Amino acid sequence: MLELTPDAVLLDRAATDWRDALTQAGQALIAAELVETDYADALFEREAQSSTYLGNGIAIPHGTKPAARSVRQTGLRVLQFPDGVTWHDGNPISVIVTIAAAGDQHLDILRQLTHVLDTPGVADKLARASRGEDVVALLSRAPVTGRLDKATIAARVPVASREGLTAIAAARLHDAGVTGPGFVAAAMAARPTELGDALWLVEACVDARQPALGLATPAEIDTVAGVFVLARPSAPDGATQQAVNELLARLLGVLEAGEGRRLAELDVAQLLGRLAGESAGAEVLRVRVRNAHGLHARPAK
Repeated sequence: MLELTPDAVLLDRAATDWRDALTQAGQALIAAELVETDYADALFEREAQSSTYLGNGIAIPHGTKPAARSVRQTGLRVLQFPDGVTWHDGNPISVIVTIAAAGDQHLDILRQLTHVLDTPGVADKLARASRGEDVVALLSRAPVTGRLDKATIAARVPVASREGLTAIAAARLHDAGVTGPGFVAAAMAARPTELGDALWLVEACVDARQPALGLATPAEIDTVAGVFVLARPSAPDGATQQAVNELLARLLGVLEAGEGRRLAELDVAQLLGRLAGESAGAEVLRVRVRNAHGLHARPAK
Protein backbone atom coordinates (compact mmCIF):
# COMPACT_ATOMS: atom_id res chain seq x y z
CA MET A 1 0.00 0.00 0.00
CA LEU A 2 1.25 3.50 -0.83
CA GLU A 3 2.22 5.46 2.24
CA LEU A 4 1.97 9.23 2.48
CA THR A 5 4.88 10.86 4.32
CA PRO A 6 5.71 14.53 5.08
CA ASP A 7 8.72 14.54 2.74
CA ALA A 8 6.32 13.87 -0.15
CA VAL A 9 4.42 17.11 0.53
CA LEU A 10 5.34 20.29 -1.36
CA LEU A 11 3.83 23.33 0.35
CA ASP A 12 2.99 26.85 -0.74
CA ARG A 13 2.99 26.36 -4.50
CA ALA A 14 1.54 28.83 -6.99
CA ALA A 15 0.26 28.19 -10.51
CA THR A 16 -1.08 30.39 -13.28
CA ASP A 17 -3.65 27.78 -14.33
CA TRP A 18 -4.42 24.07 -14.12
CA ARG A 19 -1.92 23.22 -16.84
CA ASP A 20 0.85 24.89 -14.88
CA ALA A 21 -0.23 23.06 -11.73
CA LEU A 22 -0.30 19.70 -13.52
CA THR A 23 3.10 20.37 -15.06
CA GLN A 24 4.48 21.04 -11.58
CA ALA A 25 2.95 17.79 -10.39
CA GLY A 26 4.66 15.84 -13.15
CA GLN A 27 7.97 17.56 -12.48
CA ALA A 28 7.69 16.66 -8.80
CA LEU A 29 7.44 12.96 -9.70
CA ILE A 30 10.38 13.28 -12.08
CA ALA A 31 12.52 15.12 -9.51
CA ALA A 32 11.83 12.34 -7.00
CA GLU A 33 13.04 9.84 -9.63
CA LEU A 34 9.76 7.99 -9.44
CA VAL A 35 9.06 8.24 -13.19
CA GLU A 36 10.70 8.86 -16.56
CA THR A 37 10.26 12.29 -18.10
CA ASP A 38 7.54 11.17 -20.54
CA TYR A 39 5.23 10.31 -17.63
CA ALA A 40 4.43 14.02 -17.30
CA ASP A 41 2.75 13.91 -20.72
CA ALA A 42 0.70 10.91 -19.61
CA LEU A 43 -0.84 13.02 -16.84
CA PHE A 44 -2.30 15.34 -19.48
CA GLU A 45 -3.45 12.39 -21.59
CA ARG A 46 -5.32 10.99 -18.61
CA GLU A 47 -7.05 14.33 -17.95
CA ALA A 48 -8.16 14.39 -21.59
CA GLN A 49 -10.01 11.10 -20.96
CA SER A 50 -11.82 12.33 -17.85
CA SER A 51 -11.18 14.70 -14.97
CA THR A 52 -9.35 13.33 -11.95
CA TYR A 53 -10.96 15.88 -9.64
CA LEU A 54 -11.91 13.91 -6.54
CA GLY A 55 -13.83 16.50 -4.53
CA ASN A 56 -13.30 18.83 -1.57
CA GLY A 57 -10.54 20.75 -3.34
CA ILE A 58 -8.46 17.69 -4.28
CA ALA A 59 -7.36 16.39 -7.68
CA ILE A 60 -5.63 13.03 -8.08
CA PRO A 61 -3.83 13.07 -11.45
CA HIS A 62 -2.14 9.85 -12.53
CA GLY A 63 -0.91 8.41 -15.79
CA THR A 64 -2.68 6.28 -18.36
CA LYS A 65 -2.29 2.50 -18.27
CA PRO A 66 0.30 2.47 -21.10
CA ALA A 67 2.35 5.00 -19.10
CA ALA A 68 3.01 2.35 -16.45
CA ARG A 69 6.15 1.42 -18.37
CA SER A 70 7.54 4.87 -17.48
CA VAL A 71 7.21 4.30 -13.73
CA ARG A 72 10.51 3.58 -11.99
CA GLN A 73 9.06 3.24 -8.51
CA THR A 74 5.55 3.43 -7.13
CA GLY A 75 5.07 6.63 -5.15
CA LEU A 76 3.30 9.96 -4.94
CA ARG A 77 3.74 13.66 -4.35
CA VAL A 78 1.31 16.13 -2.78
CA LEU A 79 1.32 19.74 -3.96
CA GLN A 80 -0.46 22.44 -1.98
CA PHE A 81 -1.78 25.57 -3.73
CA PRO A 82 -2.97 27.95 -0.96
CA ASP A 83 -4.44 30.45 -3.44
CA GLY A 84 -6.25 27.72 -5.30
CA VAL A 85 -6.35 26.67 -8.93
CA THR A 86 -9.37 26.18 -11.17
CA TRP A 87 -9.21 22.67 -12.59
CA HIS A 88 -10.07 22.12 -16.25
CA ASP A 89 -13.57 20.90 -15.32
CA GLY A 90 -14.27 24.16 -13.47
CA ASN A 91 -13.77 22.87 -9.92
CA PRO A 92 -11.49 24.78 -7.53
CA ILE A 93 -8.61 22.79 -6.08
CA SER A 94 -6.06 23.52 -3.36
CA VAL A 95 -4.26 20.16 -3.32
CA ILE A 96 -2.95 17.83 -6.01
CA VAL A 97 -2.08 14.27 -5.08
CA THR A 98 -0.19 12.99 -8.11
CA ILE A 99 0.50 9.29 -8.29
CA ALA A 100 3.04 7.08 -10.04
CA ALA A 101 2.08 3.42 -10.06
CA ALA A 102 3.04 0.56 -12.33
CA GLY A 103 0.03 -1.50 -11.32
CA ASP A 104 -3.10 -0.97 -9.25
CA GLN A 105 -1.32 -0.03 -6.02
CA HIS A 106 -2.58 3.52 -6.39
CA LEU A 107 -6.17 2.38 -5.87
CA ASP A 108 -5.48 1.85 -2.17
CA ILE A 109 -4.62 5.48 -1.58
CA LEU A 110 -7.48 6.66 -3.79
CA ARG A 111 -9.89 4.73 -1.58
CA GLN A 112 -8.18 6.14 1.48
CA LEU A 113 -8.62 9.67 0.18
CA THR A 114 -12.34 9.33 -0.43
CA HIS A 115 -13.06 9.81 3.29
CA VAL A 116 -11.82 13.38 2.90
CA LEU A 117 -14.85 14.14 0.73
CA ASP A 118 -17.17 13.79 3.70
CA THR A 119 -15.10 15.83 6.16
CA PRO A 120 -16.47 19.38 6.55
CA GLY A 121 -13.86 22.15 6.26
CA VAL A 122 -11.01 19.88 5.20
CA ALA A 123 -10.37 21.75 1.94
CA ASP A 124 -9.73 24.99 3.84
CA LYS A 125 -7.51 23.20 6.37
CA LEU A 126 -5.46 21.64 3.59
CA ALA A 127 -5.02 25.01 1.89
CA ARG A 128 -3.88 26.67 5.15
CA ALA A 129 -1.63 23.89 6.47
CA SER A 130 1.91 25.11 7.16
CA ARG A 131 3.57 21.75 7.79
CA GLY A 132 3.81 18.61 5.75
CA GLU A 133 2.86 16.61 8.84
CA ASP A 134 -0.44 18.50 9.04
CA VAL A 135 -1.30 17.71 5.42
CA VAL A 136 -0.48 14.04 5.97
CA ALA A 137 -2.68 13.94 9.07
CA LEU A 138 -5.63 15.48 7.22
CA LEU A 139 -5.33 13.14 4.24
CA SER A 140 -4.50 10.00 6.19
CA ARG A 141 -7.05 10.16 8.99
CA ALA A 142 -8.79 6.82 9.13
CA PRO A 143 -12.33 7.03 7.77
CA VAL A 144 -15.22 6.30 10.10
CA THR A 145 -17.60 3.75 8.63
CA GLY A 146 -20.80 2.36 10.01
CA ARG A 147 -20.94 -1.40 10.41
CA LEU A 148 -23.93 -3.27 9.03
CA ASP A 149 -23.18 -6.66 7.54
CA LYS A 150 -23.90 -10.35 7.95
CA ALA A 151 -21.95 -10.40 11.22
CA THR A 152 -24.32 -7.87 12.82
CA ILE A 153 -27.58 -9.53 11.75
CA ALA A 154 -29.37 -12.55 13.19
CA ALA A 155 -32.30 -13.64 11.02
CA ARG A 156 -35.29 -15.80 11.94
CA VAL A 157 -34.06 -16.72 15.41
CA PRO A 158 -36.26 -18.88 17.70
CA VAL A 159 -37.04 -15.94 19.99
CA ALA A 160 -40.20 -13.84 19.85
CA SER A 161 -39.88 -11.31 22.68
CA ARG A 162 -38.53 -7.81 22.21
CA GLU A 163 -36.12 -8.31 25.11
CA GLY A 164 -34.75 -11.54 23.69
CA LEU A 165 -34.27 -10.05 20.24
CA THR A 166 -32.56 -7.02 21.79
CA ALA A 167 -30.11 -9.27 23.60
CA ILE A 168 -29.33 -11.21 20.43
CA ALA A 169 -28.81 -8.10 18.27
CA ALA A 170 -26.60 -6.49 20.93
CA ALA A 171 -24.60 -9.69 21.28
CA ARG A 172 -24.05 -9.77 17.51
CA LEU A 173 -22.49 -6.31 17.71
CA HIS A 174 -20.27 -7.41 20.58
CA ASP A 175 -19.18 -10.57 18.77
CA ALA A 176 -18.44 -8.50 15.64
CA GLY A 177 -15.90 -6.53 17.68
CA VAL A 178 -17.57 -3.14 17.39
CA THR A 179 -18.53 -2.90 21.07
CA GLY A 180 -16.97 -3.76 24.41
CA PRO A 181 -18.26 -6.01 27.20
CA GLY A 182 -20.45 -3.33 28.79
CA PHE A 183 -22.52 -2.67 25.68
CA VAL A 184 -24.92 -5.60 25.92
CA ALA A 185 -25.97 -4.71 29.46
CA ALA A 186 -26.38 -1.05 28.46
CA ALA A 187 -28.56 -2.01 25.50
CA MET A 188 -30.75 -4.21 27.69
CA ALA A 189 -31.20 -1.33 30.15
CA ALA A 190 -31.94 1.26 27.46
CA ARG A 191 -35.47 2.42 26.74
CA PRO A 192 -36.58 1.04 23.36
CA THR A 193 -38.20 3.24 20.74
CA GLU A 194 -41.21 1.90 18.86
CA LEU A 195 -40.74 2.62 15.16
CA GLY A 196 -44.05 1.25 13.97
CA ASP A 197 -44.74 -1.70 11.69
CA ALA A 198 -43.70 -4.05 14.55
CA LEU A 199 -40.12 -2.74 14.56
CA TRP A 200 -38.16 -1.40 17.54
CA LEU A 201 -34.92 0.53 17.96
CA VAL A 202 -32.57 0.38 20.94
CA GLU A 203 -29.58 2.73 21.25
CA ALA A 204 -26.59 2.48 23.58
CA CYS A 205 -23.29 4.34 23.89
CA VAL A 206 -21.47 2.37 26.59
CA ASP A 207 -18.42 0.61 25.10
CA ALA A 208 -19.51 1.51 21.56
CA ARG A 209 -16.23 1.54 19.62
CA GLN A 210 -17.66 2.09 16.16
CA PRO A 211 -21.03 3.13 14.74
CA ALA A 212 -22.89 -0.09 13.99
CA LEU A 213 -26.40 -1.39 13.52
CA GLY A 214 -27.44 -4.83 14.72
CA LEU A 215 -30.71 -6.53 13.86
CA ALA A 216 -32.48 -9.62 15.14
CA THR A 217 -35.69 -10.94 13.58
CA PRO A 218 -37.88 -13.78 14.91
CA ALA A 219 -38.66 -17.04 13.17
CA GLU A 220 -42.32 -16.37 13.91
CA ILE A 221 -43.88 -12.97 14.54
CA ASP A 222 -45.84 -12.46 17.73
CA THR A 223 -45.89 -8.70 18.29
CA VAL A 224 -42.34 -7.92 17.14
CA ALA A 225 -40.97 -8.26 13.60
CA GLY A 226 -37.48 -7.12 14.46
CA VAL A 227 -35.30 -5.19 16.88
CA PHE A 228 -32.54 -2.89 15.67
CA VAL A 229 -29.73 -2.12 18.11
CA LEU A 230 -27.61 0.94 17.35
CA ALA A 231 -24.10 1.30 18.73
CA ARG A 232 -23.58 5.06 18.94
CA PRO A 233 -20.12 6.11 20.24
CA SER A 234 -20.34 8.80 22.91
CA ALA A 235 -19.12 12.33 22.05
CA PRO A 236 -19.02 11.63 18.29
CA ASP A 237 -17.11 13.89 15.91
CA GLY A 238 -18.52 14.95 12.57
CA ALA A 239 -17.39 11.84 10.72
CA THR A 240 -18.76 9.51 13.40
CA GLN A 241 -22.12 11.28 13.44
CA GLN A 242 -22.26 11.05 9.66
CA ALA A 243 -21.71 7.29 9.88
CA VAL A 244 -24.53 7.04 12.45
CA ASN A 245 -26.83 9.08 10.22
CA GLU A 246 -26.12 6.80 7.26
CA LEU A 247 -27.05 3.73 9.30
CA LEU A 248 -30.28 5.36 10.45
CA ALA A 249 -31.06 6.34 6.86
CA ARG A 250 -31.02 2.66 5.91
CA LEU A 251 -33.50 1.90 8.65
CA LEU A 252 -35.68 4.82 7.58
CA GLY A 253 -35.88 3.40 4.06
CA VAL A 254 -37.52 0.25 5.42
CA LEU A 255 -40.04 2.27 7.42
CA GLU A 256 -40.94 4.49 4.49
CA ALA A 257 -41.59 1.43 2.34
CA GLY A 258 -43.90 -0.02 4.99
CA GLU A 259 -42.16 -3.38 4.83
CA GLY A 260 -41.28 -3.77 8.50
CA ARG A 261 -43.24 -6.95 9.10
CA ARG A 262 -41.78 -8.56 5.99
CA LEU A 263 -38.28 -8.40 7.47
CA ALA A 264 -39.04 -11.49 9.53
CA GLU A 265 -39.51 -13.46 6.29
CA LEU A 266 -36.04 -12.63 4.94
CA ASP A 267 -32.69 -14.34 5.37
CA VAL A 268 -29.51 -12.42 6.17
CA ALA A 269 -28.56 -11.73 2.54
CA GLN A 270 -32.06 -10.49 1.75
CA LEU A 271 -32.09 -8.30 4.85
CA LEU A 272 -28.82 -6.68 3.81
CA GLY A 273 -30.26 -6.05 0.37
CA ARG A 274 -33.42 -4.52 1.81
CA LEU A 275 -31.41 -2.27 4.12
CA ALA A 276 -29.34 -1.20 1.13
CA GLY A 277 -32.49 0.11 -0.53
CA GLU A 278 -33.67 -2.90 -2.52
CA SER A 279 -37.31 -3.92 -2.33
CA ALA A 280 -38.06 -6.97 -0.24
CA GLY A 281 -38.73 -9.00 -3.36
CA ALA A 282 -35.79 -7.73 -5.39
CA GLU A 283 -33.70 -10.13 -7.43
CA VAL A 284 -29.98 -9.48 -7.81
CA LEU A 285 -27.96 -10.07 -10.97
CA ARG A 286 -24.18 -9.70 -10.94
CA VAL A 287 -22.43 -8.66 -14.15
CA ARG A 288 -18.84 -7.98 -15.08
CA VAL A 289 -18.12 -4.61 -16.68
CA ARG A 290 -15.08 -4.46 -18.94
CA ASN A 291 -13.02 -1.29 -18.49
CA ALA A 292 -10.05 -1.56 -20.80
CA HIS A 293 -8.68 1.87 -19.96
CA GLY A 294 -9.08 1.53 -16.21
CA LEU A 295 -10.89 4.86 -15.95
CA HIS A 296 -11.95 5.94 -12.49
CA ALA A 297 -12.47 9.35 -10.95
CA ARG A 298 -14.01 8.52 -7.56
CA PRO A 299 -13.26 5.05 -6.22
CA ALA A 300 -15.68 3.31 -3.92
CA LYS A 301 -15.43 3.98 -0.19
